[in-house]
Formats: sequence, structure tokens, C-alpha cells
Amino acid sequence: MLKYVALLKVDEPALWSQWHSGPTARYFKSPIETDKKKVEQWLRDEKKKYPNARVNSSIADKKYIIYTTVIAFDEQESKNIETFLKAWISF
Repeated sequence: MLKYVALLKVDEPALWSQWHSGPTARYFKSPIETDKKKVEQWLRDEKKKYPNARVNSSIADKKYIIYTTVIAFDEQESKNIETFLKAWISF
């Protein structure tokens, strides 16, 4: 059975020129669902929180840059997907 998860990265270009000791991006993950439409709706709702954003582009002419993806995986073929997501991206 296929399951879906959406990943969202929100970055603020204004912070790039400031001194800081860590990454400027924040990461978000949707719940894992069997219905792709629910994951896509979660992604649409999250993007609405950042109306002044450039989506899936590296042009920094807006307050935020947002990167998105929806990942589909087969539950039986993919082991430990939650652990993988937590280790791969710092949520």
C-alpha cells in the first residue's frame, strides 16, 4: 500500500547576511497518510502561512523561500521511514 508524506522547508533570505551560528531554515513534515489528497491539502495549508514567499525557487526576492516535496513510498517495501525522515532532516 502506498503512503505519502509532504516535506516543507522555510528559509528567510534576510537572515543569510546576519551573523548566526546555525541554519536559517525551518523544516516541517506532514502526517504520513494513505490518501495523497490529505498530504497535498496539508501542504497547501502550510504554504498559506507564508503569503510573501517564493516557492521552489532560489530567487530571494520575497521574505521567505519555501521548498516542498511529496514523497510516496510503499509501506511494505520501506522499513523505518519515520526514523529515516527524523535522521535525514532535523524537524
